[in-house]
Amino acid sequence: MADEVEEMLASVQAPPPGASQELVEVAIGIAKVFGELDEEAARKFVAPDFVDHEASPGVGGGPEGYLATARYMRRAFSEARWQVDDFIAEGDKFVCRVTFSGRHTGDFLGVAPTGQEVQVQHLHFYRIANGQAVEHWGARDELTLLRQIGVFTPENRTPADAAAAEGL
Repeated sequence: MADEVEEMLASVQAPPPGASQELVEVAIGIAKVFGELDEEAARKFVAPDFVDHEASPGVGGGPEGYLATARYMRRAFSEARWQVDDFIAEGDKFVCRVTFSGRHTGDFLGVAPTGQEVQVQHLHFYRIANGQAVEHWGARDELTLLRQIGVFTPENRTPADAAAAEGL
């Protein structure tokens, strides 16, 4: 899995101008949490008071909360992979545009396994302090994912498609 994580992070290996070495190390460490379920990386690069702003109120944070999310996604999707397509850094923040792919072979948000392959875009924003991620904001194309596993089948795939169909 380590080689896979290196491949996933190719765009991070040549960081943008101005990105600190510390920020790049945290980005690589965070990727290892999901890419390898690396518990040591979670404890080293995720702050004890880490806040995941996309989690519901009351859901635990810190390294254990972040690892729990990674474990859940790997149980729901075999062959799970997070390919970093773009990496942007400035000051104490970094952003990754990621393509997530996998096969739906476990329960996902109450949806029984379908065996369907998925490929969707994610955006992940992190703030770091003292060599650790302290905050995370995420945006995922969950509608496309739900379409790909057969849960959501709208007549039009996107608002642009709907507008075109209506001649607007």
